Amino acid sequence: MVVECANPNGNYSNCKEFGPAGVGGKEIVGSGGLSDSMSGDGSRAEDLCLACGLCCNGVIFADVRLQPGDDAARLRALGLRVFASRAATGAPGFKQPCAALAGCSCRVYAERPGYCREFECLLLQRVKAGRLERRAALAIIGVARERVERVRRLLRELGDGDETLALSARFRRTAARLEKVGLDEVKADLFGELTLAVHDLNLAVKEAFYP
Repeated sequence: MVVECANPNGNYSNCKEFGPAGVGGKEIVGSGGLSDSMSGDGSRAEDLCLACGLCCNGVIFADVRLQPGDDAARLRALGLRVFASRAATGAPGFKQPCAALAGCSCRVYAERPGYCREFECLLLQRVKAGRLERRAALAIIGVARERVERVRRLLRELGDGDETLALSARFRRTAARLEKVGLDEVKADLFGELTLAVHDLNLAVKEAFYP
């Protein structure tokens, strides 16, 4: 899901999907507040998280809001791109892709923010509840990651190689830039392919990771 978030207090109820048109779409209701996704269920859960990374790499979320008890100064010192809230009563947050992400591992795992500790994607919940085999979950992750790479490749071919931004931001920026400068036949074909790739990724994430 190429998603843009404005999620006070770690609640992703304000996340919006960005579909093929690159504009705010349907409201997505999150399901955070669950147990630590990398403990309690042993290696099965850890294997899935370490094979995935979609909740950290700017695919599902564009940012994460800090919760009471999170030390913004410490997280900034650890390298996270912490930003102040634009609203006087809003919580600070940090941008995704997370600067602490190394492959699919977290460099600051022991000191990770509260919402990172609590969040469990739909796929992980299904495995832990015994409703989905781990092998099937890993296959779903593989398909989703292939779709992510397809979107990234097409963005690069269209001139956007900034891997520090969430895919939602990159897609919107690319769409706006191409609308302004116009499209030749090659770029038109590439942008059409990108639009379909974003749609396919959104479907994969909505169906398996974040309803």
